[in-house]
Amino acid sequence: MNAESTDTDRLNELLRESLREQTTRHIVFSSPVVKTAELPSRLDVRPVSIRGRTMWQLAKRIGTQEHHENVSTEDAVALVQQLGGSSFREVRLRTASDEWSAKFDRRGQCRLRHAGSRSASQANLQHDRQRQHIFPDGTPVPFLMATGVMSEAGQVYSAQYHKFRQINRYVEFIRDIIEHLPAEGPIRVVDFGCGKSYLSFATHYFLQQVMQRETDLTGLDRRSDIVQRCREISNQLKLSGIHFETGDICNYQPSEHIHLTISLHACDTATDDAVAVAVARQSDVILAAPCCQHELAAALPKTQFPLLSSHGILHERFSSLATDAVRAAVLECVGYDTRVMEFIELEHTPKNLLIRAIRRSTDRSEEAAKHRRQQLHEFVQQLGVPELQLQRRLRESGIFFSED
Repeated sequence: MNAESTDTDRLNELLRESLREQTTRHIVFSSPVVKTAELPSRLDVRPVSIRGRTMWQLAKRIGTQEHHENVSTEDAVALVQQLGGSSFREVRLRTASDEWSAKFDRRGQCRLRHAGSRSASQANLQHDRQRQHIFPDGTPVPFLMATGVMSEAGQVYSAQYHKFRQINRYVEFIRDIIEHLPAEGPIRVVDFGCGKSYLSFATHYFLQQVMQRETDLTGLDRRSDIVQRCREISNQLKLSGIHFETGDICNYQPSEHIHLTISLHACDTATDDAVAVAVARQSDVILAAPCCQHELAAALPKTQFPLLSSHGILHERFSSLATDAVRAAVLECVGYDTRVMEFIELEHTPKNLLIRAIRRSTDRSEEAAKHRRQQLHEFVQQLGVPELQLQRRLRESGIFFSED
């Protein structure tokens, strides 16, 4: 057996074993043998966990589009052993402990090179980073390119790295609640106050391309110029199952049940309006990341907590935290299991909290519900303020009442 065929066999052995042993972190096939508009110019293979099972995500780069498919280990093994030399001239393999590269010449002869070994700590660090980034730096993602977060080569622009990390962190929340969304049929999503729609596009891409689910997403915003820009991006990417509307949250009338409601950094009481609509429509899951919150700060008497109110920044932050505590408690009172979670580290943004609410399938006991309403009533009384916007909206709808 000559050296060239030995290198080809060794490459296929490495690919096969690393996939079956689940030590593969990333495989890249590039430099296609035949360059056409219909065939992939690059193929990335990465592990992805779907409902507790390790699958392999194939990201095929065709023109300006990227197409995703999730396959089993054996299907991945069968595929990757066919590509080196016949479809692509360059192959890079990164495992938990090693890196390899291979190049095929025009005759199909292979040169395999061991690019280096990594220590266990390096491997673990890289693995942790990979787990954090569902959309990895270095892999082109069409909506990230269209919104100016990454280059056509898939490299994240330095000025956009915070946005990139925020998007990845947000998609982790979507991944964690996927089991609470319908297992079949379209997943209907509404993004209230969608703005430039980074996270609308991220939600759509993750559900449709990564999870391979039919998606019907509506982005709603009051600013017609921003809505028009979002439509242009959607048309540019030839997306289906996503559209944008100009309108006010309070006047929004969905024609069908909402499975997932998102409201991310909507200003002040716009968050409350979005949550109120979601609750009224019995949305299965609500994800809300509040932005500036002035309602309680303006209503809270400066004499109520003088040690706090003598410092403006403490008054403001306390008011924000208290507002979110009220929102979470109200959601619990109207049928949701609620958690307030860190969105992204404080060093990157002060707007770092996310309220996750999942509709309960069974009601709490009346005693437990009454106890929670009593706690909420006493807390608002201690603040010395009237009801907040979310309480008023839900009371007017006949959904919420407190223990007066």
